[in-house]
Amino acid sequence: MTEVPAEPDPARTIRTERLLLRPFTIEELEAVVNRDLLPRFAPGFPTEQDRDWAGEALAAGCHFFTETRYAMFAVVDTTIDRIVGTAGFAGPPIDGALEIVAMLVPGRRRRGLAREALPEILRLAFEDPAVHEVRAYVPPDHEATGRFLRNHGFESHGTQGGTETAYVRYTRR
Repeated sequence: MTEVPAEPDPARTIRTERLLLRPFTIEELEAVVNRDLLPRFAPGFPTEQDRDWAGEALAAGCHFFTETRYAMFAVVDTTIDRIVGTAGFAGPPIDGALEIVAMLVPGRRRRGLAREALPEILRLAFEDPAVHEVRAYVPPDHEATGRFLRNHGFESHGTQGGTETAYVRYTRR
């Protein structure tokens, strides 16, 4: 059993006023896949989508998902000391672009947590000189998410396959 490190690796950890974004432990990934509710999981975590990517992480041997900067992070709300969601990247950069993905449990939304985390995730993305854009794909029924991204410098680039709107934030063209 892998324990949560007392002090996560600072090179792979993001701290904000109320959040700690850190790699998942193997124990947490296994719990997500097995539908085990750990005491450090907030109500509503994990979701079915979390189970899908955790399963992929375990099948891949976990290295990418637990030991690189281009993976999903556990979003820990330090005010309650619980994992309240996920945030990070869908994979490594491809042609200079990274895709960000994030989810917060319903009970922790509309508290400014995403507004607090997004600039730090973008900073991490753009620390890589090869990355010149960050993308997010948003389902059409998530209009508030689209507004949130536009308010943070993303540009709408229309739908992808008619199902999701692509938003892109550029660092240099």
